Amino acid sequence: MSDSPQPTQRNVQRPRRWRAHWIWDHGNGRDKNAYYYFRRPFDVRDPARGHRLFITADTRYQLYVNGAFVGRGAPQSQPYFQYYDEYGMDGYLVPGTNCVAVIVNHVGDQPDTRGGFLAELVDRQGRTVLASDGAWRVRRAHAWRADTYYFRMNKCAGYQEHFDARNVPGGWMDADFDDRRWHRAAIISGRTSDRPPAVMPWSRLIPRDIPRMAEQVVQPVRIEAIDECLSIANRLRSDDLSIGLSVVGQPLRHSRVDNAESLCGCDGVAVIQNSTDHLDGVFDGVYDPCIVLDFGKVITGYIRLTVEGPPGASVDIGYAERLIDGHFNNALEGQFADRVILAGGMQTYQPFTWKGFRYAKLRCRDCCEPIRLHAAEAVVTSYPFEERGRFESSDETLNAVFDICRYTIRLCSNECITDTPWREQGQWLGDVAAVTVSGIYACFGDDRLPGKFLRQSAANQLPTGLIGNMTNIISHDWQWVIPDYSLWWVMGLWNHYEYTGRREWIDDFYPHVIKIVQAFLAHIDADGLVADMPHWVFIDWADVDRQGQCAALNAIFYGALESAGHMARLKQDAYAVDLIDRTRKNIRAAFVRQFFDGDRGCFVDANVDGQMSDKVSEHANLAAIRWQLCDDRLAERIAAAFYDQQSVTYTEAQPFFTSVVLQALDRIGRFDLALKIIRDRWGRRMVDRGATSTFEEWGTNGSWRSGQYSGFLRSLSHAWSAHPAEFLIRNLAGLEILEPGCGRVRLRPRKTPFDYRLVFPTPLGPIEAAQVNGKIELAAPENIHVERD
Repeated sequence: MSDSPQPTQRNVQRPRRWRAHWIWDHGNGRDKNAYYYFRRPFDVRDPARGHRLFITADTRYQLYVNGAFVGRGAPQSQPYFQYYDEYGMDGYLVPGTNCVAVIVNHVGDQPDTRGGFLAELVDRQGRTVLASDGAWRVRRAHAWRADTYYFRMNKCAGYQEHFDARNVPGGWMDADFDDRRWHRAAIISGRTSDRPPAVMPWSRLIPRDIPRMAEQVVQPVRIEAIDECLSIANRLRSDDLSIGLSVVGQPLRHSRVDNAESLCGCDGVAVIQNSTDHLDGVFDGVYDPCIVLDFGKVITGYIRLTVEGPPGASVDIGYAERLIDGHFNNALEGQFADRVILAGGMQTYQPFTWKGFRYAKLRCRDCCEPIRLHAAEAVVTSYPFEERGRFESSDETLNAVFDICRYTIRLCSNECITDTPWREQGQWLGDVAAVTVSGIYACFGDDRLPGKFLRQSAANQLPTGLIGNMTNIISHDWQWVIPDYSLWWVMGLWNHYEYTGRREWIDDFYPHVIKIVQAFLAHIDADGLVADMPHWVFIDWADVDRQGQCAALNAIFYGALESAGHMARLKQDAYAVDLIDRTRKNIRAAFVRQFFDGDRGCFVDANVDGQMSDKVSEHANLAAIRWQLCDDRLAERIAAAFYDQQSVTYTEAQPFFTSVVLQALDRIGRFDLALKIIRDRWGRRMVDRGATSTFEEWGTNGSWRSGQYSGFLRSLSHAWSAHPAEFLIRNLAGLEILEPGCGRVRLRPRKTPFDYRLVFPTPLGPIEAAQVNGKIELAAPENIHVERD
């Protein structure tokens, strides 16, 4: 790798000058799960092309112009790194009076936030036509119930949505709507000004740096179940819809479900009605009809119902990744659910936020008159990737593994990169930096979403020097931060520079890297190793000894220092170069001495006050091999003992850290073993069990992470397990980037027992490699210099 010392010139984007004001209803704006309507009629004499609307809100908005839906946003962020959106208004504005109408939901589950709304419309010359101010009208949107159940693990949409369509003000989006009884909006002022960005807590406003999400409508692939449940009120926890949705029903006897198959795209309309036997005054109870829809695989989307029915009838919608013992149950974990109460007549309902799910359960209530359900479809929302990377081979197992890995990366890529779209929707720092971003490069050739992740994560650096665990939310929890996750971010930053070749990534975030290095240097002991690291040392969901001097943590630190050293040389920071080189030298000198057990012939997990741990793991040994903390001869001996002779008992890595295992084996020429692990673990434990996306751990019903088996749900759609997607493209091609930006690369295509074709998309064009009938074929754009081994 050549490090050019010359900085690049780039244009620094100046902050937008806003003429609008942050506004809200009167009060402190701290109500949780609160929905508000905002509206403002205005006149446009000549709606010539070129009008643009800038908009943002805390927490999220839906924008309508003259009753037409325009878009939703903004990308979830910290208030001190608040994103805003820009929309072209061509086709929305009309001569004369127009109306901008906005629904804003303030979630309120993050510290340092409050409700706020900001919008400005400008003409082609940039002159302000309309701006949020005290002339806007605002009203609490009572169609949404606020005191609903909150699933605290979710970081984007933790509240269940209870929506009563009867309480929507008719025509409120129209320009001639009478809003005189609505409040005048209150302008939110800062300490020195009421103009952005000098209004807290939104101290910095960032234009959206990724495209808007793509949407696609899909129907269920099958009706999983139809039954009926006795309608018993959940009186003490009426806020939690998941309890009633998780009741196991009986076959239809009293209620009615006709033509449910129409919901899968067949002709006709589903007719649904609850039991009416109780109307005779003798029959005891009412039965609600239920339908479980199967969408075939986990998706990220909004359920959209097209329905006509009596006013006051309701449909509860539950979401789940999986069935439990063959039945729908989302009360155990992931209590994601919505309720819509019908206004009467034909209407379309779509929740405010998307969910991650495979199964959706509809439970119809209070419908003694029939509900006619014309459609129950899903509007899938996802990042608009192009599938520019490719892997296909004569090995069907590897093909299937690649497919579920690539799909999972897509599944976990929305307006932020999530760990799993089902449970948390959290942008976990280490998950993304270690696995997902490299998978995005290999499968899709996109650098904008990884760039957003790196930039947004840097904004979440804590006073300790470490970065918060999740970075699409605010993080003040410095005590429970995962220190090794910050190291993965350092390596991810350097990888991003290698891939894009854009020097500004290092120029902008090198100070953050140095703070992370300094955070670890404070815990270097007399042996030259990191010891007794406070906070939550994670490594992996596995039974790894993390006490004292932790072998895996020191190996990860050693790898991150290598990336930091490259950056220091690029920045010509002689002091940092010397410090990093000395620290790496000391770690390497001490590693074998402190962690290698000659009797067992491998590295132990930890050394506490000179006492070697009883525990041995793939994590300690393969991390040492991956980052060359032992010579190749010892590395080969360890690999042979672990996998060929199976003479060592060790803790197996879960999918996340198996990414290190695969890279380590490839580094020492054991590509055969890496492929065997992919087939054995992803093939047998996921594909052969019907997986359509990658599991969080090897088991889905429990975990051995503590050394003893504990039964609890593991996600079926977790991107940190998707490393084979990158490995089967980049490592099979033996691709090494020699010049940032991929202008010069080295290829060492692997000879395998199977034929294959692959494409690795670079910023300069696709690199292609193939083995056909045992013969290697390579192709690359003319502007990429390829060195072939």
